[in-house]
Amino acid sequence: MNKKGVLIIVLLLTMLFPAAVGISKAQAAYPSFTIREVEKDETVTILTQDMPKDLDWKVLMGEYNTRGVDGIEVATFNSGAGGSLSVTVTIPDALKGRAIISIRIESLTGGYYYYNWFWNDEDNGTWPAETPATETPAPTSTPAPVVNYPTFNIVAVEKDNTVTVEGKNFPADTDFTVLMGEMWTMGINGIESGTFNSGEGGEITATFTIPPEMAGLIRISIRLQATSGGWYAYNWFWNNTTQE
Repeated sequence: MNKKGVLIIVLLLTMLFPAAVGISKAQAAYPSFTIREVEKDETVTILTQDMPKDLDWKVLMGEYNTRGVDGIEVATFNSGAGGSLSVTVTIPDALKGRAIISIRIESLTGGYYYYNWFWNDEDNGTWPAETPATETPAPTSTPAPVVNYPTFNIVAVEKDNTVTVEGKNFPADTDFTVLMGEMWTMGINGIESGTFNSGEGGEITATFTIPPEMAGLIRISIRLQATSGGWYAYNWFWNNTTQE
């Protein structure tokens, strides 16, 4: 059986914005998507925005932190009238049981792409560092322990002012620098907007100031980077006042 499996794609096409009259200057929009719903080890539904018209796309999934690059192709679809689409695809067998999965869409022409990630099994899922047991001789050294990588979600934004995050799996007593930058940068070499210490580790909740240089941006990348130990996590947010 084809490893890509049997997939069902439901495309609900709606325009994101009503027709406008008298607009003299067009603003470029880039395709993006959010995670709408996950059925563990079965399907994930994404909700796209700002899709260009009538382009063929492929959907890729891979291990966490790979951005879906060279991932498993699980679906193809056409963006039709463009705008906003709801797309449901099947999680491939190779990634079932994972805690987090990367997902990516790429246009077959035009060079468009976008990536995200989602929790598949937050409580009991496995991580890439884990390997299945095999019938090989016992190792002569102790195997490395499973590593839980820090991650965080955006829980509140005050436009051009602050962003609040909630994180988990943070190492104990580690100093972190908060960096913000333009979309697509993952916060690399971004503007420093705060520091914090992870204390006892595990879960964190913190609010950071959006740098004045980022004011007015539609979307902002944010990165939490340890000053030692190599730990980091990144995400992005809409620069609009919202709260869960």
